[in-house]
Amino acid sequence: MNTANNQRFRETEDRIVEAFLGLLGEGAEPEKVTVRRICEACGINRSSFYLHFVDVIDLMVKIDRRYAEAVRGIFTAQGHHWNIGERFAYFFQFVRDHRAFYEPYLARRPDIHLLNVTLTEKELHGIEQLSRERGFGSEGELRYHQAFFRAGIAAILREWIAGGCEEPPEEMAAILEREYAPDRGSLLLP
Repeated sequence: MNTANNQRFRETEDRIVEAFLGLLGEGAEPEKVTVRRICEACGINRSSFYLHFVDVIDLMVKIDRRYAEAVRGIFTAQGHHWNIGERFAYFFQFVRDHRAFYEPYLARRPDIHLLNVTLTEKELHGIEQLSRERGFGSEGELRYHQAFFRAGIAAILREWIAGGCEEPPEEMAAILEREYAPDRGSLLLP
């Protein structure tokens, strides 16, 4: 495929995503948004949609992954001295800004890709060292802690969104920090 076609492919995919998010922003329920409706909204045919996505659920999962890439840097930034509370304030703000997507997404899925951060080998080494300092007895114990942590954050997000995201992101980050800081702290890995 040549560069022009690659560009056109990406632009079409972006239009599909924007059309779907626009429909959600107008209050459409994801299970009632059809491929046909998305295609009409962005001016493409159904076969073009299926070149990019298997179905609407696949579209939602890929949007979540896209968003995860957008916020990945905040959790893995090197040389920046943000504490975990500041990082999670940014995270909560991102979810609030994309609430039209996350409200129906979290209602239908147990996981959220924003919490599955892929780390470099250097970052993994730092996490291993930190986990030893924090008293994790094994890699298995750390994985269980991380699974618990991710599930807890997803539950907090569901509750916050259901309440209209009334509390400011900084307050949500402080709640999360208080929840995990007294223990071993929070370590987030894929």
